[in-house]
Amino acid sequence: MKKRVFVFLGVALLALAIVPLINLSTWNGPKKEGQKWWSESVLYNFDFASALLGRFFYPHGISTNPTQVFIGKDDWLYLGEQYEKTVTSRRHQPTVQDAELARMIAGATTSWDQWLNLKGVSMFRVMLGPDKNTVYPEFLPDWAQQASRSTTDALLANDSKGLYVDTRNALRIAKARFSESLYYKTDTHWNSLGAWVAFRAFEAEIARSEPGLRLLSDNEVRVSKVSERQGGDLAKFLRMKETLRDSEVLVDILSEHPIEIEQYEFDTGRLKKAGGNPQIHTARQPLLVKSKHALNDKKVLWLRDSFGTAMAPFMAATFSETLQIHYETADTALLARLVETFKPDYVFVTVVERAARRKRFGSVPPLITSSKKPSDFTSVSQGMPTGTHDLVKARNGEAYRVSGADPYLIFSLDHPVHARDASQLVLDLNCGEKTGPVQVQVSWHAAGRPFSEANSVRFAAQPGTTAINLSPLASWTQAGAVTDIRVDIDSVNACPTVAINRLELGKDSPSESAI
Repeated sequence: MKKRVFVFLGVALLALAIVPLINLSTWNGPKKEGQKWWSESVLYNFDFASALLGRFFYPHGISTNPTQVFIGKDDWLYLGEQYEKTVTSRRHQPTVQDAELARMIAGATTSWDQWLNLKGVSMFRVMLGPDKNTVYPEFLPDWAQQASRSTTDALLANDSKGLYVDTRNALRIAKARFSESLYYKTDTHWNSLGAWVAFRAFEAEIARSEPGLRLLSDNEVRVSKVSERQGGDLAKFLRMKETLRDSEVLVDILSEHPIEIEQYEFDTGRLKKAGGNPQIHTARQPLLVKSKHALNDKKVLWLRDSFGTAMAPFMAATFSETLQIHYETADTALLARLVETFKPDYVFVTVVERAARRKRFGSVPPLITSSKKPSDFTSVSQGMPTGTHDLVKARNGEAYRVSGADPYLIFSLDHPVHARDASQLVLDLNCGEKTGPVQVQVSWHAAGRPFSEANSVRFAAQPGTTAINLSPLASWTQAGAVTDIRVDIDSVNACPTVAINRLELGKDSPSESAI
C-alpha cells in the first residue's frame, strides 16, 4: 500500500515539474493584462493536455467538451447543449411553454412594427439565420436526430403580419445546387456563400413590400475561390483550432463601380476605417457604415449578431447607410434613441435561429405619450367611474383620498370599443397640490374577462392631460371589444388625493382605423 502511495506522489511531483516546463516552452507572452510568466495561470495551464486528449478522442467521434460541441458524421461539428439547449429542444415537439413564449415574442414584434411605423420607418423585418443542424441535419449523429416540428416553427406560426423572413428553405434548396458547403464544418456560422443565399432570399422578400428597391442578382455574385483555413469556433472548444482544417469559400460582388465603404463611430462621427467592402464583425457600439456606390440610397438600422458578419458586404452593396449594433446591446432606450437620431428608412434584425426565442425579443417598445390631446383627435367613447379600491371620497365630492396600498378607479365605457376604432386614450389626472410625475398603470378588458397584467401598460403621467398612443401595443390591438378601463395609482405618495376628471378613447387620424 505504501509503495502505491509513493508511486502516486512521485508521478504527481513529476507532473508538477514537467507541466511548467511545457507551458514555458510554448509561452508567447501574456494573454491577459498584467499576466506574468511565473503566474499559476501560465505555469499550471493544462490546455495542452486538453488538446492532446481532443486529438486522441476526435477520430473516434468522442468530444472532450460535449456541453459545448459534439461530433457528427464526416467530421461535421455541432453546437452542444450549453447554448440554448440546442440538442434537447430539437429532439422533441414544441411544448405549451414554447408556444406561450412564441406568442409573447410575436406580439412584441408586432408592437415594434407599429411603433416604428409611427416613427416614420417604412419597413421592419426580422431575418432568421438557420442553425447549422437545420440546414445540414444529415451529418448529425443518430442520437441527435430532430423532431418534425421545431420551436422556430412555433414562433413563425404566430407571425400573422409576415414580419419574419424565414431563410431555412432557401438554404436547404441551395445546398444541393452548389458543390461548396454553405456552412463551415468546424464552426457554428454560415460562410460567405451561405450568407449570400440567405441575403438573396431576404432581399427578394422585402422587395414585395418595396417594389422600387434595386437588388443584387445571382449574376452579380459569384464564387471566386475555395481555400483552406484553420478550424472555427467549434474546433476551438475542442482545443483543436490549429489542428482541424476547414474550407473558406470566397465570394465576389461584381458591380459597375466597386463598393468602397467608410466606417464611423456613430456617436462621435470619428472615422474608424475606410476602403474596400470587407466583412464587419459585430459592433457593441453603434457603427455607421457608408457605401458610396450602393444600389439604393436608403438608411438601414441593422440589429444583428455574428451571423451578420459574412452578410455585411451584401448589405453595404445594397444600402447607402447601415447603422449596425448587436441586438443584445441595443436595449429599448438605446434603440429608441437610434431611431430618433438616425431616422432610418428600414429597421432589420438578423438573428441566428437558436437565439430568436430569447426573452430580449419579448421586450415592448416605449410608450408614446403626450401632455395634450392630439389636434385631430376624434372621441369614440367616454368612460364613467363605476368602481374604486382603497379610495374614499374627499369632502369636495370630486376627488378621492388614498386609503390603502392599492388604489385604483374603474371606468365603464359608454359603448364597447375595438382597437381598430380607437388608437388614443386621453385622461385628465388631478393630484391636488402635488404636481410631480405619477406612476400610473392602465388596464383594459372585454366583457366577461378580468383585468390582467398582460392587458395593461405602465407610464409616468404629469398631473393634467395625458394622451397615450395604444396602437403599438399588441395586447391592445388583440383585446377585442373593450368595455372597461382601470387606472391604478402606483405612486401613492405622489398622488395622495386623486381625481380623474375625464377618460375617453378615440383616434387622431383616419389611417389608424385600419390598425
